[in-house]
Amino acid sequence: MDFTHNFGAQPQPVQLQMVYQDTRDSSPHWRQDIRVFHPLTEQQFGNRFRVGDRVRMRLTYPNSKMYITPTIVNIVPYYTAQQILGSYNMGDAFKGVPFTRVLVLEP
Repeated sequence: MDFTHNFGAQPQPVQLQMVYQDTRDSSPHWRQDIRVFHPLTEQQFGNRFRVGDRVRMRLTYPNSKMYITPTIVNIVPYYTAQQILGSYNMGDAFKGVPFTRVLVLEP
């Protein structure tokens, strides 16, 4: 019997998913030198993201836009990140829908 061949599921090619973060009215603690914390609502998250995936992210600042392609290193509940970093924005929500998950991203 040949045990050198893996008959399990083969890894799927990684596809970049676009993520947009409007940083104009958000706390700067969510954007650090080595990590970016990106909050999502349950509908935005939708089990589309896994640790190890890469995303294409557009960060919007008052006078400029910047594109980065970070890797997801962790996914944590919003409440946990909020305890450490403080609130992301005034309502802790996107268009009135509360955040539930946070993607922890490293460039």
